[in-house]
Amino acid sequence: MDSAKDIFWLESTVGEDDLMEYFQETAFDYELCKQNPEHARRNRPKRPLEIIAPIRPLTDFQWTVFGDCIVTSTVKASFETAQLSGAEFRTVKCYSSSGLPFEQELFELRVIGWGGMAAPSSGVHVIRECKYCGRRVYSGYTNPADLFDFDGWDGTDLFVIWPLPRYIMILPSVKSWIIENGFSGVVPRELSRLPKVVAGTLTPGSLEDWFDDDKVRAIHCN
Repeated sequence: MDSAKDIFWLESTVGEDDLMEYFQETAFDYELCKQNPEHARRNRPKRPLEIIAPIRPLTDFQWTVFGDCIVTSTVKASFETAQLSGAEFRTVKCYSSSGLPFEQELFELRVIGWGGMAAPSSGVHVIRECKYCGRRVYSGYTNPADLFDFDGWDGTDLFVIWPLPRYIMILPSVKSWIIENGFSGVVPRELSRLPKVVAGTLTPGSLEDWFDDDKVRAIHCN
């Protein structure tokens, strides 16, 4: 990779009506701030994800209403053959809209690559922080093309830039892999085409909401 201009993100092309819902009995790991009950110290669905899915996949890449990336076994196998890094695959439990479970080989594509903190030149900065639980509110970006900072990146092919964990960032190798395989439901976009931040602020939650404990410790050590 020659420059930050070679960084892309994955945009869903799935219509809102086709986004998957969580199963109504999905359990969450939930922990409130001890001093401010309006803050969640931890808030993430337990794995494996339980989703309401169509009987047959509509696209190769599918998405939940919360932005989770769900892929078919074909995508998983191709990813592993290409030896791409920065993601792991976890099985999901599928339910029909009537609440009945059924077997289908779908996987959560969970990004474990780390792209560091958003570069200051992007305009992202901390607006406020809870001194009790550490919950941070960040400003939105003013220059999305400047989000990536080489110094914080761990070298993986897929990664997240904090505080934008719902956006899957990729290298040109992943872009080429998607295009060459003709995978549906997703399209690589330039960083400059990231959508405007809703309400002007970013509230990503805690690292523990997005990464396993070992990964969180590794991030804090670097």
